[in-house]
Amino acid sequence: MADEVQVPKFSDLSRSEHIRLLSASVFRILVGFTVIWLALSVVPETPGVELAGPILVVVAFGALYVWYFRRQLKKIKRSKFPQMAAVEALILIATMFLAVFAAIYVMESTAVPSAFSEDLDHFNAYYFALTILATVGFGDITPVSTVARATAMVQMGIDIAFIAVLVRIISSVATNTIKKRSASNPTTD
Repeated sequence: MADEVQVPKFSDLSRSEHIRLLSASVFRILVGFTVIWLALSVVPETPGVELAGPILVVVAFGALYVWYFRRQLKKIKRSKFPQMAAVEALILIATMFLAVFAAIYVMESTAVPSAFSEDLDHFNAYYFALTILATVGFGDITPVSTVARATAMVQMGIDIAFIAVLVRIISSVATNTIKKRSASNPTTD
């Protein structure tokens, strides 16, 4: 049919188009990292600071996380290249997920300085959250208090489901989008 829109395949694009698409994706990821880091930096690192505000920030961050996750799924469905959009979404959603736990760890370290084997700033808290997700546990930062250990355990439990479910959902959306497009736009040889 003349009115059908053919979606180009990534493999059919020229080298310059590959570079342009990948550069745009890397740029969006870097902007996402910056926004996530700025949001994390709102959590105070100073002991004695009222924690009601930071707790509200974490709750808002959680709500933003859910909204962003749903937005990324819609973006994958609309994307010309769903697999690329899926990879981008996985990176940013995982980064946001870790930032939520990093914010919690900063607040715990601020409220109870002896909660961890060392005081946690934003970077060290993010590093700690990532070592838990990656299950490497270097041992340089360890939770000492019961609350810190309980939070780390909650993250460990969620991480198991997070990895499996997140990858499954995002890859399924990308795969189903590609299948639907192939079924509605069969190519004739």
